[in-house]
Amino acid sequence: MLHFLRKTLLLTFSLFTGLAVYAQSRSKVEILGANNFEYIKTGGVQISKLIGNVKMKHQNTWMYCDSALLYETENKVEAFSNVRINHNDSVTITGNYLLYDGNTRKAFITQDVQMVDKSMTLSTQQLDYDLNNQLGYYTNGGTIISTDNKLTSEIGYYYSRQREFFFKRNVVLVNPDYTIKSDTLMYNTFTKIAYFFGSTNIKGKSEEIFCENGWYNTVKDLSQFSRNAVLFTDKTMLSADSLFYDRKARLGKAFRNIHIYDSAQKIHLYGDYGQSNGRTNISYVNKKSYAIKLMGKQDSLFLFADTLLLFQKERNQKQMLKAFHQVKLFKPDLQAVCDSLVYMSDDSSMRLYHKPVIWSGKNQVSADTIIFFINKGKLDSFNFLNDAFLVSKEKGAHYNQIKGKNMFGNMDSTSIKIMYVYGNAQSIHYEKEDSLRYIGINKIDCSEMVFSFSRGQMEKAVFIKDAEATMYTLDELKPEELRLNGFKWQEKRRPQKLYFQ
Repeated sequence: MLHFLRKTLLLTFSLFTGLAVYAQSRSKVEILGANNFEYIKTGGVQISKLIGNVKMKHQNTWMYCDSALLYETENKVEAFSNVRINHNDSVTITGNYLLYDGNTRKAFITQDVQMVDKSMTLSTQQLDYDLNNQLGYYTNGGTIISTDNKLTSEIGYYYSRQREFFFKRNVVLVNPDYTIKSDTLMYNTFTKIAYFFGSTNIKGKSEEIFCENGWYNTVKDLSQFSRNAVLFTDKTMLSADSLFYDRKARLGKAFRNIHIYDSAQKIHLYGDYGQSNGRTNISYVNKKSYAIKLMGKQDSLFLFADTLLLFQKERNQKQMLKAFHQVKLFKPDLQAVCDSLVYMSDDSSMRLYHKPVIWSGKNQVSADTIIFFINKGKLDSFNFLNDAFLVSKEKGAHYNQIKGKNMFGNMDSTSIKIMYVYGNAQSIHYEKEDSLRYIGINKIDCSEMVFSFSRGQMEKAVFIKDAEATMYTLDELKPEELRLNGFKWQEKRRPQKLYFQ
């Protein structure tokens, strides 16, 4: 009995609630006033014809116009000229024609339509508005103005409760500082955040961004981009799987598959994390990072390091590239290793620090500091500073060696052309009768030496100031006497091929 009573009460309550909702949705449109009123009844249809200062009400919606037809049987309104709808004291819609269904609470407004709420103004030629769900939409083009932002699109939906727009086709958001063009965009007029989907372009005064997915906070000028995201600032391009950009600070952060290109210096940077600061002109990448310096039309220098940094101290200064830790250089005809490297574009110099070693063909050079100068995309000259040591492998355990405090010289592409040795110069050179037979070992000590090379082979040597030279037979010297002090053959450190992690 108790179970039956509970079911009966629930059914009665459900029926009462349903009837109440139905009665509310079926409430009649009320006439509040008009200058002239005419009642027409034809074919069982009751029509109220209203002319002059027409005012009507339906639930919490007020309607105003110059003239109207109220179809009382169908509970519909046709309104003409100077139409105005005020809904819930929050949304006002104006136009020159209105078709309103009181049963569904849906309105269709055309001809110079404007919808205004607390945060924006929408202009279009045709608007559908669902008052139950507070949803308005247009399909023939519209313009929204909100504070400093102007947005246009072919299709637009406005969710009044959430103050949120959804736009499709030829979407353009214009701000005094930037312009956003997108295929699909969602915009909240309260938070001022735009979300975009599909091909999107954001162009500011000093930067331009392309992506296929992301968001933009138009108040804080913060943004996040993904899917083929690319950022251009001045002469620098930054692309990655995902980009974060602070437009006010001109700070970009990149994640995964990063590519930074400096068009002025023709340098590409790659890595899995990076930053680009437009104010400080500093960009860096790390995590699987490497760089490519374009040396000529068909020549490139590859640089690998834990961290790569590209920066410019002053506006009138050219940029510098720095590489830190486990640095490796690779060209087919030149390789090098060191712990840090600096490339200075103002004098086109490349400086290697902390146990640097370079290799070219059979030649190995080490020093405390190694400096290369680049001219027209080619290695032009060099400085080997402090404890300079050049080793050239001959055969087996035999090595030609040149040692001095400093070495300077010119290059032909990557081969040494002429080299000057200054300070405590020493040399061990294997003399040959022909290309196969050795005739002896020449050991020389003097203050200065000058060497000229042809195709990587020593062609001429000049010994200056207090030269002491001794020729030995191959079996006359002990193995340790065949090495100058500080000799190290470091072939195991030599980068043998391009290696991308």
